[in-house]
Amino acid sequence: MDKPENLAADAASAATAAGAADASATDREALIRLLYGYAAASAKRPEAYEAIYPPRALPEGAMVTRYAPSPTGFMHIGGIFVSLINKRLAVQSKGAFYLRLEDTDVKRAIPGALDTIVDAMARYGLDPDEGVLRGPDGSFIQQGPYAPYVQTERAAIYRDYAIELIRRGLAYPCFCTVEELDAIRVEQTALKAKTGYHGRWAKWRDASLASVEEALGRGLPFVMRLRAPDDPSGRIEWKDGVKGTISMPVNDVDHVLLKSDGIPTYHFAHAVDDHLMRTTHVIRGDEWMSSMPFHLQLFRYLGFKPPSYAHVPPIQKLDRVEEKDAETGETKTTDSRRKLSKRHDPEANVDYYFEAGVPEAGTIEYLLNIANSAFEDWRRGSPQKPYTDFPLKLNKLAAGGALSDLVKLSNVSQGVIARMNAEEVYGNGLRWAKRFDPELAALMEQHPDYTRRALHIERPGAKNKRIVTWPDLRPQLGYFYDELYDALATAGNFDFPEAIPAAERPVLLQQLLDTYDPAAGKDAWFDRIREVSNQHGYAGDMKLHKANPAAYKGHVGDVSQLLRVALCGTKNTPDLHEVMAVMGIDRVRTRLSRFLTAPSAPPAPSAPPAQPGAAT
Repeated sequence: MDKPENLAADAASAATAAGAADASATDREALIRLLYGYAAASAKRPEAYEAIYPPRALPEGAMVTRYAPSPTGFMHIGGIFVSLINKRLAVQSKGAFYLRLEDTDVKRAIPGALDTIVDAMARYGLDPDEGVLRGPDGSFIQQGPYAPYVQTERAAIYRDYAIELIRRGLAYPCFCTVEELDAIRVEQTALKAKTGYHGRWAKWRDASLASVEEALGRGLPFVMRLRAPDDPSGRIEWKDGVKGTISMPVNDVDHVLLKSDGIPTYHFAHAVDDHLMRTTHVIRGDEWMSSMPFHLQLFRYLGFKPPSYAHVPPIQKLDRVEEKDAETGETKTTDSRRKLSKRHDPEANVDYYFEAGVPEAGTIEYLLNIANSAFEDWRRGSPQKPYTDFPLKLNKLAAGGALSDLVKLSNVSQGVIARMNAEEVYGNGLRWAKRFDPELAALMEQHPDYTRRALHIERPGAKNKRIVTWPDLRPQLGYFYDELYDALATAGNFDFPEAIPAAERPVLLQQLLDTYDPAAGKDAWFDRIREVSNQHGYAGDMKLHKANPAAYKGHVGDVSQLLRVALCGTKNTPDLHEVMAVMGIDRVRTRLSRFLTAPSAPPAPSAPPAQPGAAT
């Protein structure tokens, strides 16, 4: 980092390169007093801010990163994506990750947007080390040695740096009206010239002190502009952390630094803040690439060493467009990529993933797949490790835009839930159900131990992949609850095996119930199902049935499925022996009793035991 005592020399060099007017230091001080009055006398110099915000005491190689959103709407999935990258790199390097609120665009600010940002980051495990945080009572606080972290609360800092730039001949006030700027743009367009406030169109760049005083006397509002170089032929080159070496033309536009209300533009504020907050790496969306010449110019003019920049491509959507050829009449299909749209794509909103029932860890791992293709192989080789063990590397981030892939999202979600234990499934699933399936949530809370035992079936193991997202909890868990089972039974929507006639169901189920021993192991229990199958003309061995299907009414699978449907109302359950063990003999007997009478008789009502799942 440049030392404070070198700032003036650096700025003087920059002033020469920018073609600064040959105004005297006295005139510049007079201009500052005209513009800022008494505030000019109390303005701090850069060396004062260097002392207030000193370098961080961090180990060599530590990365200081940040997420710096504007409170202008819902939390975009791209915000979680960028936050994830910034946080992981800071944590891995034993650095710091902070949240800065860039609220300088006051007109676009939306009430409640900060709540959305902070709560979403917390939900996805991306809490910052410092910055804008929630306090113990739920209110917002600013915590950390580089506060304030809200840009509208740092207006005096930006003003002081703008004053310093005026002092060095690198900034000036501009009193152009909106109408005048529009006229400039029209003229430039007609001449096919570059649009913007530059060159001969920068009418206030070299205005006299008297002209400024006269404009102020008339009460005209002004903005503060940077004095850019006159020569637009130069180029700026830097090494981007994701895209490699980039070369672009230098900035020759006198961009606005401070708006007429004294609030800075994003460009000016970010340069001041990233320096004073000692940011080492600015990792952001690549929509900011075009601003890099201006941003690097700002750091040079301000006498700051710029941070390392890395521009991450946005998550994209693939649109399939069909067009009919006017001459041949043939329909041609083309694919085009575009950035996820807040307006058209529900998956752009981070709330979509929670509503869809994707666990937060599932969304994070999906984004890590997008960030670095090596994550998928790492996860395959490290199935039980937390995603935080994955060594994310900045130079390995995908340089091209990754496609939104909801099929991939489902696969990742399924794998994440499969690795959870029963307690984790219960807690995460209940949190989702309380908002989106209150009936199921009430039953889960009413029977917590019973529910946990049901969720423990086939966990841990390779077979527990029936829950892809949390909406799958109802079909995979609902039949354990008598309330939901009774409703299904009353509707009579049981899909029994076609191979077993209705008249034979009571006989088979009665014999299966009579031979059921809760203490018997899985193999012994299935042997008894084989015996019952053989006694009633159903092949107890699937191979025998396959070899000569005409010799049998059906097979042992049909008989097992009969029992499964009678007990659960569905053919899709985990291991039936474990299901029956969790239900308990009383519930098994009560449920099967519905089907032990003749088909024409009404089913008996379910009588759940006093303690769900109690075995006898």
